[in-house]
Amino acid sequence: MIVFDRTIGEGEEKSYYLNLTDNEGNRYGNKFPDDKTPLWIITEGRRYKASKTGENQIWGRLRAWYDGENVRAGDTIHIRYDPTTSALDGRTPIEISILKRVGKIEEEREISNEEDEIEEGERIPAEINIQIERDLEDFLTENLSLIKEGLKLYADERGRKGRQYPTDVGTIDLLCKDNEDFVIIELKKGRAGDPVVGQISRYIGWVRENLSEGHNVRGIIIVHDFDPKLKYAVLAHDNLEIKYYEIQIKFITEQQVIDRMERENNVS
Repeated sequence: MIVFDRTIGEGEEKSYYLNLTDNEGNRYGNKFPDDKTPLWIITEGRRYKASKTGENQIWGRLRAWYDGENVRAGDTIHIRYDPTTSALDGRTPIEISILKRVGKIEEEREISNEEDEIEEGERIPAEINIQIERDLEDFLTENLSLIKEGLKLYADERGRKGRQYPTDVGTIDLLCKDNEDFVIIELKKGRAGDPVVGQISRYIGWVRENLSEGHNVRGIIIVHDFDPKLKYAVLAHDNLEIKYYEIQIKFITEQQVIDRMERENNVS
């Protein structure tokens, strides 16, 4: 029986994966199933699909687990794996329970601090719900040509896709290729502020050092609201640009919803 506790890190929450390391730094990956083994993550009887990836991580569709169980960075979880347990519907079960939740409190504190820094007289833009932001990331991942024609999501030699791509200096929202050039896309909800220029510059430096092999690396910051500070910060860098998005909401009738569902079912 493999049993240990770990505290979720910011990189794990943002990239939707789990390290199989306890809070004392002990690694348990070699005691879990082999690489690419299909898994069930089971929390209070609810099952989420995942897979063992590499030597010491669980990836797969863990976003559903993070969102479904409201797991955030700072939360402490208890991981339990019994190698003698039989597979369920072709997947090996891993039990995870939530021991302590602190992530939501920290998130609220960060938001309040950001509001305190707004200068007097400045307009506070309406914030976009975090779920909408993630849905927007889903949409952009499937429609990169809307950002730039020919843009494709990067995949490294291990097959790891460029969405929420982990690096030594943070996690890149979307790491893409434009022919041989690398394009780093950082998506920000509401007002971004000029600190994002330093963030994306770190990513550009890391990709240039570790992946680019001499090819160009540039960045695109995608935001909703205009900020003159961000505009002038970006103007100082030839390899950066800003693109703006807007979301339109349309209200429809119940019958239109039913008709759409029937069309989707017929297509599938």
